[in-house]
This record gives sequence, structure tokens and C-alpha cells, in this order.
Amino acid sequence: MKRYAQRYRSALAGALLFLPTSLVPQGKTKTPPAPALRGKFDLRLLVTTEPEKVFRPSSGPDGKIVPAAPATVVERGKRVTAVLFIKDCKPNSADNCDVVVDLQGIDPTGKLFENRKAAELWRNKKAPAPGVAQLGSSKMNIQLEKTDPVGIYRVIAVARDRVGGGEVKTEASFQVR
Repeated sequence: MKRYAQRYRSALAGALLFLPTSLVPQGKTKTPPAPALRGKFDLRLLVTTEPEKVFRPSSGPDGKIVPAAPATVVERGKRVTAVLFIKDCKPNSADNCDVVVDLQGIDPTGKLFENRKAAELWRNKKAPAPGVAQLGSSKMNIQLEKTDPVGIYRVIAVARDRVGGGEVKTEASFQVR
């Protein structure tokens, strides 16, 4: 019986040699996981009448965050806010991104009511984690007056990643009645 136990232990020890090294305890030091890869530079535009849900998100009765709804039809006299989210900007050697944006607002007659060039969107700030859409620092507030024309309003944003060299254009529209 003693010989059988000795053979069994030897066979078990030999089998452990063939296990992948990830299954054998290696002490307290572990190889850090590979960093997530950045995707293509992207820009998202949300035009909403609920900016408080973007800037001060809160939970609903089910405990989940209630997102701001995109504006589709807006009455005159209301306020609309356009916010921008960036994703996967290329960081410099200090792990900071440098992204600027051109913002245009166009009323139903084709008239520009806003025309900002090279506004700061994410300038010299730590790069957001790969794959994460980060709220940018530029926004557009649109106060619709009772005398403003009815029809389709457009907001156009063109962002430029000054480190990575990418450029992205996006547009949103809403109807005023």
C-alpha cells in the first residue's frame, strides 16, 4: 500500500508539470493585462431639452441612470442644449488629448445663428479610457424666442484631434413649431 501511494504522488507531481503556467500559482506578482486598444476617433452630438440629465445625472425608480432624450420637436420659447461626447482621441506622450471643435447652428432659413471655430472640446486633458465616450467641454445653448422661424434647425460639429490628426463631422436636427 505504501508503494501505491508513492507512485500516485509521483504521477500527480508529473501531471502538474504539464499544466499551463496560468493554472499554477506564481506568487503575488501578476502580469498586468494588456491595455485596451483605442478605436477610431469619434464624436457624438446630443441636442436635448433636458441638459440637467447630462450634467447632473440621477437614477430613476429602478436605480438606473435616466438618459437625456434627444430633442425632436421643440416649442418656441424653449431652450435647447447641444452637447458633444468624444471617444478614442489619441493621447500625446503625457497621456493628454487635444481636441477642438467647430460648431455651427443653422435656422430653417439657412441663416447661421452660431459659428464658433476651434472651440476647446478636450484640450490638454487626460485621455479618456479607450472605448469610453467622454462629455466634452464645449456646448451650444439655443434659446428659442417666440419670433424665431418655425421649421428644421440644424447643429453641425466638426472635431479635430490635434494629436492623432483625425477629423470627425456629425450633425443633429430638431423641429421648432
